[in-house]
Formats: sequence, structure tokens, C-alpha cells
Amino acid sequence: MMRCAAIASVCLLTIGAPVLLAQDAGPQPIDPDRPDVTNGTHIVETGLLQIEFGGQYTRSAPSQTAFGSPFTARIGLTEWMEARVGTDGLLTQSDGVKRETGLGNVQVGAKLRLWSDPGGVPVLSVLPTVNLPTASSEKGLGSGHPDYTIALLTGSDFATHAHVDVNYGIGAIGSVADEPSFVQHLISVSASDAISDNWNPYLEIFWFSRQDAGGRSVASIDGGAIYQIGTRYALDGGVQFGVTANAPRFGAFGGISMIVGDVLGSQGAVARRRQAARRAAVARNK
Repeated sequence: MMRCAAIASVCLLTIGAPVLLAQDAGPQPIDPDRPDVTNGTHIVETGLLQIEFGGQYTRSAPSQTAFGSPFTARIGLTEWMEARVGTDGLLTQSDGVKRETGLGNVQVGAKLRLWSDPGGVPVLSVLPTVNLPTASSEKGLGSGHPDYTIALLTGSDFATHAHVDVNYGIGAIGSVADEPSFVQHLISVSASDAISDNWNPYLEIFWFSRQDAGGRSVASIDGGAIYQIGTRYALDGGVQFGVTANAPRFGAFGGISMIVGDVLGSQGAVARRRQAARRAAVARNK
């Protein structure tokens, strides 16, 4: 969602030393997939481990509230693919009379680049995900059945320093009891504006065709901001409001994303140097 600044390319044009620069290039600025529903096309750089976690509170009615603590770990395996595993974290739901608490579902997936500008970020990516039913269906925290989804991700810069991401997803969603899975569609659009080197506010609207087998479509709007700290850390926060009557009336969320380590050792470092050299070559030819 956040635009990545090609620091290596700028230095290259200044001192004319592309090879040495590529060898010393650090990671590109962190580009988290949280906190909005829409995922960007960006893939974590090869060899790096990026984690994203936070908390989310929702209120569907004065007496109906819920809290989750989502966590995602993303690993850049190659220039065109990242693997990811996530969880809904600790979940709490209350209807004003009874409160249920337990661990949420686990998600396993991968983001793959399908097409990108030469030396640039992907223009089109795909994100297949399997949602494992680890949340308790007896407590009403999950359906007890797996979900299988796939989403197409695209995005583009516009104006001076603004960006828009668009997602379309389709999935087979598990139903409660022994009912068959149902088809769910997702459309989401998120627009952001890098108003400074650190601040990146955004506004998003998203729509689900339904969230249970007999349900109606659900739409919400949310807005917030990401604050980047250096190249490895980012804070985020925002609020959400329901557009349709069956969507949660209000939500609030916040979290942190960070690049915490290099998991592929020298192999990842070599791959990142090559990527930096390609970015530098593209910038030099513009």
C-alpha cells in the first residue's frame, strides 16, 4: 500500500557507481499489508522476514462486541514469491450476556507476482490462501470448516504521490454445522496519499457478497494512516464504519509491522543486491 522510495537509484545517479551501491543497498522501506482489507501487490524482498500484528475491536450492536489480535508472518522466498502464515490471534466475543474467548483460525498462503514493470513493484499479483479451522465452532468463534480463497491484486500510482490498490477475491467458505460451503466474492479499493516521508493516510471501501450461506452482502468503509519509522518499522491505526445494515456498526484497530531478520542468509543478500542493481539500471535509463 505504501510507495517504496528507490534510495539506491538516487545515489546511483549522483555518484555513478551502480555495482558498489547495489552491494551496500539495504532493504526497501517496509510496505505492510495491514491494517486495511485490501492487499498491495508488493512482495517482501528475498530472504527477509516481515511480521505484522495488532488488535481490532468491533461493535455490531450496543451489546454485541468482538476483539481480535491478528498476526501475520511474511517471508520473501524469491523475487516473485513470498510465503505467509497468519492467525486471527486471541478472539473474544460478547452478546451482553455471555462472553466467549479462544484462539482464532490459522491462514496459510503465498503471494505471487504475475506481472511487474521492469525493475519496479508488481502491477499484478495473486494471493491464494487456505483458512484452517482452528477456532472453536462450539464457542461460535469459527465455522469448524476450512475456507479456500484466491485474490487478484493490482494497483497504480496517480497524481503526485498518491496510490490506489484494487482487490478481487473469490472463495469457497465453510459453513456452520454440516451445511455445504458457499461461494463468497470480495471487492475492495484502497486509496492512499504519501503526504510526507513518514505519514501515509488512506481511505478504503470493501464489499463481501455474503458472510454466511443465507446472508446478504456486507459493505464497510474505513480510514486510517500508516506511520513509517525508518525502513524497517511502521505503525498503523484507524476506524471502520458499516455501510450496510448487517455490517458491524463501528470498529477501531491499530498495530505494528516490522522487518525482523534475514532468514535465507547470504542467498537472500545476493538476491537483494541483484534487485537493487536492476532498480538502479531502470532509474538510470528513465
